Amino acid sequence: MGFFSIFNKESILYFPGSITYFRYKENFELYKKIFSKLGIDFILFDKNISSGLESWELGYQAVARDFVKKNLDSFSKAGIKKIITTSPGDYMFFSQRYSEILPRWDIKTLNIWEMILERLRKKPGLIKNPADEIITYHDCCYMGRYSGIYDEPREILKLLGYQIKEMDNFRENSFCCGSCGGLMFSNLSLANKIARERILQAKRIGVKKIIVSSMDNYDLMKKNIGDTNIEIIELSQILANSLGIKFLEIEEKIEGEEVLLDLEN
Repeated sequence: MGFFSIFNKESILYFPGSITYFRYKENFELYKKIFSKLGIDFILFDKNISSGLESWELGYQAVARDFVKKNLDSFSKAGIKKIITTSPGDYMFFSQRYSEILPRWDIKTLNIWEMILERLRKKPGLIKNPADEIITYHDCCYMGRYSGIYDEPREILKLLGYQIKEMDNFRENSFCCGSCGGLMFSNLSLANKIARERILQAKRIGVKKIIVSSMDNYDLMKKNIGDTNIEIIELSQILANSLGIKFLEIEEKIEGEEVLLDLEN
């Protein structure tokens, strides 16, 4: 067919999400290697397709519905039965909104964070570089408030050796970082203000690193670090380091863009 870049019998599609696929391709490569290391089988489309979430949030519901219909047709034609995604927003949209928009939607969205946790528990020997430091974790609104996923990322970090010091607002009462709900498109100034406040909340409890499980969170918060000396780290970077996935800083061109790829192990 020339439709896939990777095949396997289970037909589980890895859907990275637009920001990961287009803007943070190094993290896209990291997640693929992390899945392979953990024994998580997946297939990829040759080209990324939007879930339609951004259109939906910005009020272009007709456009979003068109994405949903086209995606179901494409996925069904390709034999996709299940989806994994490292985008909390797309996870929420696939698992909660797709069946509301299109009742014939019958593809299951798997909790990739739960899958990663299960494999780390079964094979702790995969952890080559255990950590020993105190960090804080930011709850993405799409993962937390919308999807009820609070424990899995925290348990992953604990297994990797991290001690989590919670900010004053966390889990169900977490403070938004400003990247969800289309706010960055409708009111970037407000989104930046919210992100800066979230970063200052981490600084007030005396930690130096905020771990996030969303490239959208990572993108906005990293731009608002300022002079706080707080480091924003996305989960793929943490996992790769702990699993012993080494980095070779070799420039590669992917679809005409130069990025640093993980080419070892």
